[in-house]
Amino acid sequence: MKRIGIFLILAVLLTGCKKQAEPIARVVTGVQVEYHRNGEILHRTYTKPSSVQSILTYLRILRPFGPIVPEGEFDSTCRITLQYSHGPNSVYLQQGDRYLRRDEGDWKSIDNTQANLLYPLLLLLPSDA
Repeated sequence: MKRIGIFLILAVLLTGCKKQAEPIARVVTGVQVEYHRNGEILHRTYTKPSSVQSILTYLRILRPFGPIVPEGEFDSTCRITLQYSHGPNSVYLQQGDRYLRRDEGDWKSIDNTQANLLYPLLLLLPSDA
């Protein structure tokens, strides 16, 4: 009889439990790039997975470190906006070939050899949207 009572109590308690919602995966569905260099302006919009992946690979190889306060003048600036399937966009700002920050975060140093890969990449990848 005790077992039946315990079983009934557990059944009542567990009936009210809800399964926790699975977190929604954020997938990059598009990228917008605005690149300024010595008076030249490049605008690019990417939605094809291969083009989006090229820009994401570029961002991954930068490996920013810091925080740091940017110094000097810059011959180029870049704004890369990642558009996600869910939630807000992320914006990366690059100053010259030396500094990067994500959204409103701290500026960080980047390797200029890696940073210089962006301009040729944009020349090779015309907008696909």
